[in-house]
Amino acid sequence: MDTMMIQLNKDRPLYLQIYEHIKNGIISGVFQEREALPSIRKLAATLSVSKITVEKAYDQLFSEGYIEGAERSRFAVAALSEPFDLYDEKKQKKMPYYTPPKKEEITYDFSSGEMDSEGFDFFLWRKYMSRALLDSARLMKYGEIPGEVELRQQIAKYLMESRGVVASAEQIIIGSNTQVLIGQLCTLFDPNHDKIAFENPGFKNGRRVFFDYGFEIVPIEMTPQGLDEASLRKSTAKAVFVSPSHQFPTGLIMPAPRRISLLNWAYENNSYIIEDDYDSEYRYYGNPIPAMKGMDQSDRVIYIGSFSKIIPPSIRISYMILPEILMKKYRGRESHYSQTASAIEQMTLSLYMEDGQLERQIRRLKKIYNEKRRLFISELKGAFGENGKIYDNGSGLFVILEPKFNIDRVALKEASKKNGCRISCVEDFLMEKPKNHSSKIKLILYFSSIKSADIPDAVQALKSCLTSVNMLE
Repeated sequence: MDTMMIQLNKDRPLYLQIYEHIKNGIISGVFQEREALPSIRKLAATLSVSKITVEKAYDQLFSEGYIEGAERSRFAVAALSEPFDLYDEKKQKKMPYYTPPKKEEITYDFSSGEMDSEGFDFFLWRKYMSRALLDSARLMKYGEIPGEVELRQQIAKYLMESRGVVASAEQIIIGSNTQVLIGQLCTLFDPNHDKIAFENPGFKNGRRVFFDYGFEIVPIEMTPQGLDEASLRKSTAKAVFVSPSHQFPTGLIMPAPRRISLLNWAYENNSYIIEDDYDSEYRYYGNPIPAMKGMDQSDRVIYIGSFSKIIPPSIRISYMILPEILMKKYRGRESHYSQTASAIEQMTLSLYMEDGQLERQIRRLKKIYNEKRRLFISELKGAFGENGKIYDNGSGLFVILEPKFNIDRVALKEASKKNGCRISCVEDFLMEKPKNHSSKIKLILYFSSIKSADIPDAVQALKSCLTSVNMLE
């Protein structure tokens, strides 16, 4: 073709309009394969634009493979497999219109361990973040793959003082959340040969990561002393995932003899214990329960912790301590990964911890949550009396309520929505949920995110949920 007419306007870049006109003509078959395009000079004169404008449009078309160089520096239409009319509705794939699900109106969320809305001083946090932002040269880099070294040093110090865990900064890996770290851990085992045992009921999101990586999951039932050790020994598992200091979702605390026995099992079978030290900071009376990692003499415990119950969970920082054998494997693979936690947040948290603010924050939250816990339990006793048994061991951010009567779990979930509540059950975290919907169940009731002033009304709303499914006399 010697020339072409294009209706141009000043609302958008001229080169882009020329580019789109030619591209759409090529795709739809209006411009034929090998057909020569007007020269840059001629098209510029026809459209009353500069040669640079046409050159820019042609360069973009050439870069994307729509046109190719021809003789005398002219361009021609490139060969396409099949012309496609962008405006032919018959050829267009109809994408279903996505309607986001209607957001539930939840007044009382008993299923979430989120923080108290007044439990964190953001102005103080901003002070430390402002200090971290002064290191602009460092923030222009990606950061260290295992995490910022000063934060790893602060975590090592914190764990030694609070959990009795002795570890060097070199053993610590930082990630944005527990599931990310579990994903990295999966690469250190062999899904074709290694089985992973899990407490049942247990941490289903962690279980899901191992499942997605192709591992066989072995459920180990819970007893009042923790997981059933006899079943574990029969399982031939390469690792077992436990939360001994405050098991989720049962709330059980694993006694010292069972911990020692598990450590012996790991040593004798060349296996590992994956210790999830879930919300261990919140022990309201007596001395804190030491982590299993602190008792580990044979380096068989993989320790996972998170700050999500101390600082807002939107600040995504978790950590993992690997035994030396696994750390060597990790170092051989770490170049394949990028750090998932924000460097600026890591640096801020390091400064926050260095000034002793994390310990102060834990003390502040323990006071807030212990007062809530006492009020919550008192209200539950008043509302349910003999119709419900309360399980509380003076730790964590939730209690367990076992109603006296059988409950239809599906009906309860529907009743909860109608009453503005969100409730989860221990049975929700079993590998295989009971087939019988109506049975004795245990409710997991978080109190951490409910304001103290709202707790009486929250408990009454909970009672209404159970009453509406005829569970209470």
